[in-house]
Amino acid sequence: MLAIVGVAGLALIMGLTLRAPALIAATLVVIVGSIATGSFLHLSVQNTIRSTLYLVIVTQIAYLVGLALAVLWRRPARGR
Repeated sequence: MLAIVGVAGLALIMGLTLRAPALIAATLVVIVGSIATGSFLHLSVQNTIRSTLYLVIVTQIAYLVGLALAVLWRRPARGR
């Protein structure tokens, strides 16, 4: 659970400040880190794949939320 919250927070900040190449790099880091952690903790292959998939999905969604917030924040107000 802590990994999901941490990845979501970092991806949200990335969405607010950085663009797509950073998301690609972050996704690669999440995949490699999750597989390494699963191997270190001797988790089953099924559990490792499932947790990696969850973390990648959370990364993508949190990045999109951050990007949407950045677009709404920077959009000029109409009628001014």
